[in-house]
Amino acid sequence: MVRISTGQPWRYATNTALSQAEQGEVTALCNAGFTGKWMPFTSPDRVGPVWAQIVEATEAGRLGWAAKVDNQPPRPGRDLLICVYTKDHRDTQDLTRVLAELREMGIDQRLSYKEDAATMALRYGGGAALYVAQPGTTYFDRRRAPYGRDDQNALFGEPDEQEELTVEQMFRRKEPYGPFPPAP
Repeated sequence: MVRISTGQPWRYATNTALSQAEQGEVTALCNAGFTGKWMPFTSPDRVGPVWAQIVEATEAGRLGWAAKVDNQPPRPGRDLLICVYTKDHRDTQDLTRVLAELREMGIDQRLSYKEDAATMALRYGGGAALYVAQPGTTYFDRRRAPYGRDDQNALFGEPDEQEELTVEQMFRRKEPYGPFPPAP
């Protein structure tokens, strides 16, 4: 069993193989509202090894530009969310590449993909997924039209009033980082 922190809600990994130009591209796409994530869930007893694989694949550039895992103590009967971020929800070739890598890692469950603009529009649960891949497949179906920056919930302010993120903000190391530490 891994030691899960109660201090931070997420544990992070970043693609360290990206060039400066690629980091700039990801940052621009994020600021434009085009980034998104595949969202596998895993049981608390499997989260350590699954997350370690995702950290290694993310850092090596085999997945997306970043990943994060739920770092809170699990609620009874609930799995933990892992987000594997991609740079552009419109780039179905890249989404397929990342999905295929997740399948190679043994993540065979039904997977949902949600663009970050849907998160900013506070879309969660049923109907929130832009794409869905059935168990074990490397193809996915589009479920709805994508959300855009103009769909952002007022809770986050007006989209045009927000400061754009910089490459340094997007790619600085966020803590806690990497695999879970072993339990004492």
